[in-house]
Amino acid sequence: MSNDPTIQMLIILLGCIFFILVVLVAVYFIMKVKSRPKQEKLDEATEEEIPKEQGVGPGKQPIFNFMEFESVQDNMIIQKTGRKYLMVVECQGINYDLMSGVEKNSVESGFVQFLNTLRSPIQFYIQTRTINLENSINEYKKRVDKIGSKLFLMQQQYNQMVESNQYSQEDLNAYIYEMTKQSNLYEYGRDIIYDTEKMSLNKDILTKKYYIIIPYYPVDLKSELDKEEIKSMAFSELYTRSQSIIRSISACRSNWKNSKFN
Repeated sequence: MSNDPTIQMLIILLGCIFFILVVLVAVYFIMKVKSRPKQEKLDEATEEEIPKEQGVGPGKQPIFNFMEFESVQDNMIIQKTGRKYLMVVECQGINYDLMSGVEKNSVESGFVQFLNTLRSPIQFYIQTRTINLENSINEYKKRVDKIGSKLFLMQQQYNQMVESNQYSQEDLNAYIYEMTKQSNLYEYGRDIIYDTEKMSLNKDILTKKYYIIIPYYPVDLKSELDKEEIKSMAFSELYTRSQSIIRSISACRSNWKNSKFN
């Protein structure tokens, strides 16, 4: 072993550094072991705070939590834990702008009569949706292709009839007539597909649906009634109101049809 004091100092210094590293590693593992139970308890507490629903993962909530109603029963929408009931009537729209002056007056008069018959508040709701015509176009193409295949077979059959010389000119003319109808149907179908694809190429096709929403608030009912009795009375009242509205709307439409044909 060398007696050089410089080498001895380096050996001592390296020994001290190694000892410090060992101590730091030991402290790190001790702190790691102590912090693990706290982290596990924190994870358990977090999982308890998150509501667990069947089929819903941690941190996710069911879509029913974001709905503005509790349930749909007996064709009624139940809101606010049974304090509000709704019934919806779907209506068919009419093109008011294309009507004549007489027809417009008839519609307006019928609508005023409808409003005068109301004895409870209602709400009009218009829903606009974008139509995806891709599936309809593909289905229509399949039908047109079947017509084209049938037309091709008819053309082959006609050629065989001509070559056989076994059919009279009257029979050939009758077959040509049927083949022409099939050809016109095929061309018409192709034109419909072309026009529809061109129309929906760069713009959305929208459809509108019209609804009348009829509310009922069972606030005036006796408090000793149970939920089933309240629901039964709400259904009876909403059904009566909806039938009255349907009759009034039907009368309004009948006035328009009568003015249309007079």
